[in-house]
Amino acid sequence: MTHPTDGGRSTRPPSAVGRRRRRGRRFPVAATVAALGSAALCATATVYAVEAVRGCDAPLVLDVAVAPRLAPAVAAVAGRFGRAGHEAGGRCVRAAVRAADPADVATLLSGRALPGPGTRRPDVWIPDSSLWPGRIPAGRRPAVGGPVAATPLVLVTVGASAPVTSWRPVLAADGRTRVRLPDPERDAAGMGVLVVARTLLGGSRDAGASFAALARTLRQGTLGDVRAGLTAAPGRPAVVVAPEQTVREHNRRSPAPAATAALPREGTVVLDHPFTVPRETEASPDRARAARLLERALRERSARAAFRREGFRDPGTASDALPVRALPVPADARIREIAQSWSRLALGSRMLSLIDVSGSMGAAVPGGGTRLQAVAEVSREGLALQPDDTELGQWLFATRLDGSRDWRETVPIGPLGERAGSATRRQLILSSLAALRHERGGGTGLYDTILAAYRHLIRTYRTDMVNTLLVFTDGGNDDPGGPSLDRTLRLLRAARDPVRPVQVVAIGVGPGVDTAALRRVTGVTGGGVYAARHAADIRQIFRTVTARRVCAPGC
Repeated sequence: MTHPTDGGRSTRPPSAVGRRRRRGRRFPVAATVAALGSAALCATATVYAVEAVRGCDAPLVLDVAVAPRLAPAVAAVAGRFGRAGHEAGGRCVRAAVRAADPADVATLLSGRALPGPGTRRPDVWIPDSSLWPGRIPAGRRPAVGGPVAATPLVLVTVGASAPVTSWRPVLAADGRTRVRLPDPERDAAGMGVLVVARTLLGGSRDAGASFAALARTLRQGTLGDVRAGLTAAPGRPAVVVAPEQTVREHNRRSPAPAATAALPREGTVVLDHPFTVPRETEASPDRARAARLLERALRERSARAAFRREGFRDPGTASDALPVRALPVPADARIREIAQSWSRLALGSRMLSLIDVSGSMGAAVPGGGTRLQAVAEVSREGLALQPDDTELGQWLFATRLDGSRDWRETVPIGPLGERAGSATRRQLILSSLAALRHERGGGTGLYDTILAAYRHLIRTYRTDMVNTLLVFTDGGNDDPGGPSLDRTLRLLRAARDPVRPVQVVAIGVGPGVDTAALRRVTGVTGGGVYAARHAADIRQIFRTVTARRVCAPGC
């Protein structure tokens, strides 16, 4: 079968094709596309012209997909390569370079997408980082060669006088430092930030919760194009994580003051641009040989000089005045774990909060105040940690709180930043928390309230969010008219939908919480039970609850 980029077979003997070379001429892009056959090209891709050589009518043309930042320099090297008289299988070898988003190529090679009008498998792939091949399953993973060009991730302080030279404020997730970064789902620079976080946070007991809190903060600062973050916005200082080459290119082209980049003192991830050969290419001896010839050309001195002119460093050498301390790239399994964790944590949150207002919630807690006041303080702390696109609603429960029902909806579920009349939903919830009062003599209709709220969340499920039922209570169920524990468990199992997973998470306040029963209830849904004896416990609890999103619903 003729390869899509072969351009047809020659009637001339193959051995004569590569030798009969004369002065070349440059085809326009339209002619290049025709020469590549009928394979459709991505509408947004840049396809670089291929040198045509007289006497070479049926070349073996390698389809080379390159990360956009490096593609122009690789195209220049490929032009010289095509005129150099290389042969494979008796045919002259040429390279057709196109700029291709590494995320799209990785998805294609992983088998998660099929070749179509906008994508095709390349013969050679040069992504911007080894992190991309590391995300491809072992059975499909291409052969990853050495790096072609390098650029480290740097910290750019925008709109502030004091430069940031450490990862510490970036990873703090405390809201004091505004962090902008490329989307880790689409850009290796963004994924590199997550690798740094996992490396520097280490394997401490709190590392998972810290990573979850960081992911929630970083999600609000992701950029479709990191170059958009390099220009200061008035009154909005930020730290932008970007490849050094992007900053250099920005400074060369922008009329604005130059952005100052700093190498973090703890070390950084280096985007290494590995020469990568897919399995299909390796299976073809002629194409595999042609790929090796191109790789050799990309490592020549003239090629390295071309890459340096575009702002890249030589891989593996201190080619610039500032040497780079490169953090190690994790093993492939670890890369996939980090990527999957981000994908889960980057989803929006949708929570329905149930607050116990039974009579016992008026009991005092250590340090002053009542249990209900502690819950209100705990809820305010948790609310402050949620971005405006978090969907949140609030119900109160006791016994017969609303006619024959044990619960009452106080704030319908929806985005915190959404306006409902003259106030946002966040403000409505804060007002409701300030007005909380316990029901004197009221019991705790815990089980039927959980069942009603659980069914409500399944009916109104959002597939693009992590759906959670959050229960604040100080005891166990004491509603004689409600379901028993065993019946509650049976009904929860019957209502559970694997396609619409909803976790039930309970936060107990005070010493009388029936944790054994709550563990059985929450366990049906993959949730958990946490004790908040003091309001100060809330930050750690919310960090832990957020971290559970990585394993939901199978925690």
